[in-house]
Amino acid sequence: MRRSLITASILSLTLIGGASVAVAQEVSASTCRDMEVQVRSALTSSQAGDREAAQKEQNTGRNFCNHGFYRVGMDHFEQALKLLNAKT
Repeated sequence: MRRSLITASILSLTLIGGASVAVAQEVSASTCRDMEVQVRSALTSSQAGDREAAQKEQNTGRNFCNHGFYRVGMDHFEQALKLLNAKT
């Protein structure tokens, strides 16, 4: 009996911990907008040679976010920042 209670406790703590990680990684329209602002700011201030590629990534990210594919859009925004050597 005691062993099953301990096992159940460990399982419930594991599930709660996994749920909190999933919530922390959840991406929404507002996080997409925030990231796009970062990319826009980096484009304005950057002299990097890959500005054109970064603009394409920004446009692609915006399109994905506008259609509800927030995680894919964020990936494109992150790639744009990498091309601009910007720190997130």
